[in-house]
Amino acid sequence: MKKGIAVGIGIVIVIAAVFGITQSPVSEPVVDNVDVPTGISHTLDVSSEHSENTESKISENHNDPLQNCSGTAKCMTGTVTKIEDGDTIHVDDQSVRFSLITAPNLEGYGGMDAYNFIQTICPVGSDVLVDEDDGHVLKDHARMVGMVTCNDMILNAEVLDANLAHLEIRFCSSSEFGDRDWAIKHGCKKD
Repeated sequence: MKKGIAVGIGIVIVIAAVFGITQSPVSEPVVDNVDVPTGISHTLDVSSEHSENTESKISENHNDPLQNCSGTAKCMTGTVTKIEDGDTIHVDDQSVRFSLITAPNLEGYGGMDAYNFIQTICPVGSDVLVDEDDGHVLKDHARMVGMVTCNDMILNAEVLDANLAHLEIRFCSSSEFGDRDWAIKHGCKKD
């Protein structure tokens, strides 16, 4: 277990060095019911003052070139207010699941590695663009499923490229993003 954590931390450090990402350390980690090794810092929530001052901007013109969204579902820009795990974040308190991928839960093997990776490349407070997946619009609006762009990186692809998540091949044919290069690279078939 310690070796896996050390490898994960090493990967995060290398990625941070490559992208020039730095972050000041945070005090003790705040995760319920999870043993978090000391020395790993992360933040789950932003203060309520921040989330009250942040407003989501939803584009009604889904083909707006400034938004870089496709399809007809929602296109939302906002601020990361929580990192839930390696495939789910909150944008202005709206839960957003990364389309086409699955990462381990925090308690699962590699879960903290995936979480820390997202924390490193797109920490709480980062601006993001969410392009909701036309093939997976949820009716209850409790959670969005989409492609998330942060710091000029597609988080869906980055987590796959880092081998911290798996492509959900069963959704390739129904997802709007199944024909994207990153999805094809990891197993979706081009029509």
